[in-house]
Amino acid sequence: MHRMLFALSILILVAGTASAQAPADQSGGLPFPVGLRAGYTNWENYSQLHFGAHAKLGDIFPNVQLTPGVEIGLGDSLNLVTINGDMTYRFTELVSFPWELYGGGCLSLNYINPDEVESDFQLGLSVLLGLSKTLAGGDEVMVETRLGILDSPGFKLTLGYTFF
Repeated sequence: MHRMLFALSILILVAGTASAQAPADQSGGLPFPVGLRAGYTNWENYSQLHFGAHAKLGDIFPNVQLTPGVEIGLGDSLNLVTINGDMTYRFTELVSFPWELYGGGCLSLNYINPDEVESDFQLGLSVLLGLSKTLAGGDEVMVETRLGILDSPGFKLTLGYTFF
């Protein structure tokens, strides 16, 4: 578990450093924008803080975007590592640039490691709704909420920053 946390921390630092040094019209040599995220997670009786990274891989259909990510949840005698496969639809008919309203679903792989119980992997499903704003330099800020449907945290509130 410690090796996985260390590797994910390095990934987040490298992604953030590479993107932070990029000009506003580039993504640090990456073929897609990357970002950092953090927030609050509630899963049954556990309350946690989570942090992670995401990559905006672009549209796979008009207004439908694939945004995979990884998050680490810590606190309340539980460690949680989640690999998310977010697929979202941008509601361009409801808001206009620089704002973006989006909603969608997420298939996730959750590694759950409670202090006094054996760890477990679970495949989860959740729905999400978010609002983002593109800043003058091209970067993006976002706020997002998720509701777990199957073997996922019941509620997540996330703030994020995407570097372009």
